[in-house]
Amino acid sequence: MRQAITAVAVAALLALGACGNKKDSPAAGSGSAMAAGSGSAMAAGSGSAAAIDVPTEEDFEKDATAKITDKNVEAQVQALEKELEAK
Repeated sequence: MRQAITAVAVAALLALGACGNKKDSPAAGSGSAMAAGSGSAMAAGSGSAAAIDVPTEEDFEKDATAKITDKNVEAQVQALEKELEAK
């Protein structure tokens, strides 16, 4: 949480500092203020995260419901534990 607040504060300071130099930067009026920020600020505030399709638990829920039943839940847990131990 503290890192997020720091990243937002840094991005705000960079955006405020860039406001005075509009004639030097051709991209100053073309888009978001986050484009001029640091890498962490851009990752936190840009819309590029929507372009990456990250699997969520809903993506695996149907498969898990079909694969794991009341009768084989213990065997499935042990198989997962063995898989994690191997890594």
